[in-house]
Amino acid sequence: MFKILTLLLLSISFSYSKIHITVTLPVQKYFIEKIAKNDFVVHVVEDSYKNFNKENKDILDLLSYSNIYFTIGLKKEKEYIDIFKSKNEYLKIKDLTTNIKKDFTNGKINPYIWLDPLKVRDLSKNILNELIKLKSDKKKIYTKNYNTFLNEIDEMFLYIKGRLDKSESYNIFVYEPYWHYFAKRFKLNLYYKENRYTTLEEVSSIIKLAKKNDIRKLLIEEGTSYEKARSLVSHINAGIIEHDISSFEWRSSLYFLTREITKK
Repeated sequence: MFKILTLLLLSISFSYSKIHITVTLPVQKYFIEKIAKNDFVVHVVEDSYKNFNKENKDILDLLSYSNIYFTIGLKKEKEYIDIFKSKNEYLKIKDLTTNIKKDFTNGKINPYIWLDPLKVRDLSKNILNELIKLKSDKKKIYTKNYNTFLNEIDEMFLYIKGRLDKSESYNIFVYEPYWHYFAKRFKLNLYYKENRYTTLEEVSSIIKLAKKNDIRKLLIEEGTSYEKARSLVSHINAGIIEHDISSFEWRSSLYFLTREITKK
């Protein structure tokens, strides 16, 4: 019993001797761990299925008292920063998307750059530089891991490009601009619709649009109302693709998206 307790205390002590990092999304944790493995303790503010709970004091303390908060250019992160800073004025804030060019989509800056594998190369470079600042003695190891990750990204890019270049399905309905960079990189056409139920008055124009442009898919964020999506695709015999844009399993998520788009 004493041995087990000792090991537990040593484990806790080791965990708290590490540098703690807070990130907004699970996908950021994935990128950090590809470069630094488990050298850092990474806390995630939110995931695809659970909203940030600012009423939970334990969660707030866990997130606020990290050494640094790596943001990713999302508008909602300003609220998180204000909350965390109110508890810990010494918390460092670093935007990992600094110096990465972003597009405007529907009149707004589009922050979802991690859906483009080649922009993730730039994002990973920023992450590498920040991690080296936190642990300069690991520069060689992190740089080696980073280069390995770049090779994985390039392989993935070529696979996705090869699949989508041969696809007969490249026109897609969407509600949100999440997939703008993915579509732009792989030459897909996105047709934006409001995220609401389709009315009977709209059916005729939707059928004409879908037929004219051969639109066979509706792409929605995982967790979006499936019934709303059905109210659109039921009139044009199209398929629904649900995709988790912030998944920790970044590579698998993009492979899945590719397969679903190219599926006949």
